Amino acid sequence: MRTQPSGFGGLFSARRIVVVGANGAGKTWFANRLSAALGCDVTHNDALALTTQWAHREKADIRLARDAIAAREAWIIEGGPSTLSGVVLDRAQVTVWLDMPRWVRVRRVLWRSVVFMGRQRPEHPTGNREWPGRRQTRFIAKTWASDAAMRRAITAGLERCAGQILHLVSPAEVATLLAHADRVKAQTDD
Repeated sequence: MRTQPSGFGGLFSARRIVVVGANGAGKTWFANRLSAALGCDVTHNDALALTTQWAHREKADIRLARDAIAAREAWIIEGGPSTLSGVVLDRAQVTVWLDMPRWVRVRRVLWRSVVFMGRQRPEHPTGNREWPGRRQTRFIAKTWASDAAMRRAITAGLERCAGQILHLVSPAEVATLLAHADRVKAQTDD
């Protein structure tokens, strides 16, 4: 299943891209950078899944909203394993799996908690501020403990994927891909 980062294939001509990974993998940042390079709108799964005070919408409502976005001609959708639904995978041309080491992900979750403390992250709907406490501590612990389960869930979801899969396993591979995306964008802007 692994595609080397040098084999970007059709990523830069794709109009429908899924970015998937576990908590702290860098999905939001990566999808936003890819969106800027390719000119595709990005949808963050958290924006579909959350209401306020970290409450979640019903799974059927999330799936309907995500499927409506997947029906469009061009998009980037980012999220965890639940993002790998039938309609999304049926229409995706490329799926990028950000499969970062557990220590990288936990460090990133801690860092963003500090950076956004008392504020809302841009990809979240109104009413979901980062704040130290029990919820945040549980989330960090879950990020550490759920590593193997997340990999299994993503691997199982990707078995249904008909498009190209780019499996990036280090920050260096992500940096290489984004540097290439920036070069492609610069060439098309000229």
